[in-house]
Amino acid sequence: VVTNRPLPSPSQTALLVRVKACAVNPVDAKGVIGDKLPPVFAKFARRMIDGQGVGFDLSGVVEHAPLNSGFQVGDEVFGAVPPFRGALAELVSVPLDQVCLKPTTLTHAQAAALVLPGVTCAQLLRQFRFREGERVLVIGASGGVGHLLVQMLRWRNAGQVVGVCSAKNASFVKRLGADHVVAYDAPSGSNADVVVDALRAVVVANKKPFDLVIDCVTSHDTRDAGNQYESRVRSAEKAGVAKETADGSGVGIHNGTESSSIHEKHRTTTPGGVYVTIGGSFSRWVIAGLKRVFGVNLFPTKSELFWIKFSGCAKDLTMLATMAEFEQRAGDGVGVETVAAVTPTIAATHALTNAGVRDAFKQMHERRVVGKIVVTP
Repeated sequence: VVTNRPLPSPSQTALLVRVKACAVNPVDAKGVIGDKLPPVFAKFARRMIDGQGVGFDLSGVVEHAPLNSGFQVGDEVFGAVPPFRGALAELVSVPLDQVCLKPTTLTHAQAAALVLPGVTCAQLLRQFRFREGERVLVIGASGGVGHLLVQMLRWRNAGQVVGVCSAKNASFVKRLGADHVVAYDAPSGSNADVVVDALRAVVVANKKPFDLVIDCVTSHDTRDAGNQYESRVRSAEKAGVAKETADGSGVGIHNGTESSSIHEKHRTTTPGGVYVTIGGSFSRWVIAGLKRVFGVNLFPTKSELFWIKFSGCAKDLTMLATMAEFEQRAGDGVGVETVAAVTPTIAATHALTNAGVRDAFKQMHERRVVGKIVVTP
């Protein structure tokens, strides 16, 4: 419900920003903490967030800036607010370490759409030490996080980017820069698993499994967990590697070299690299929390849940701004055009009204969003 709240006060550690656009994310639709608790606590989680602000991502214009902050009144900025402060508002207080100058190449709507998914991509690739030339599988490649991952991986010279999405979004993901696109709903003439078969073919062609798998679909929701993507991907990788080893034409599963680093051996001596999800069951969120707070990693080998950190994300926003302003040539040599390295896709824009916000969340709950949903005051 859109309501009136007291205006935020000027601060020495935050900017006052007049919001021009804010974005809606799946985490907002899940009540921020709803996907991190067992279903039995759903009503409790709902009571905890009732009356709290909604939204994290925003883009707008500075109305007040502390002295020596590096910002001044009138600057166009984009950034993230802490949980429950609420970016879906007209005026918000944004911590200095969670905001950056807006890319000049993006509209306010695009900049707002870039924040949470973009920071997720940047932090995830850094945490799991993505390196140039690696082969990466992105599941949910047409969604908010997935479509930015595909672009970012291409910009960072991934050796191969493979995306999984619906057949209707396959051409969209291909245009973003994916080398191969697997349609999870492609017709099959038998009982075969079209995803497993397609990924097995990619592994056989590569002569080795993926270096990194990023699953943007799996969550606590039974509709997502029921896809069982991790077991299906591992099945495809094992079958593909086994075929190559049997043929004698591929790299076996124990072919780490003496000159390899420990990290390289860990990544290559077992079929498949690290499998990363950005959602999951309550137990996996608990394990992620232990790692986050105490630095203890209790996840199974090569399987982990990523948890974004908003505090200090200004450095990630700065990198994203650089990417958004970086121009590269794209095309087939005939229809060549200059495009930004990373540009978020806007699925829809809604007004900051009761009806508009309800429509935005209704669309989010339909689970077929391509890119991001934006709300404008």
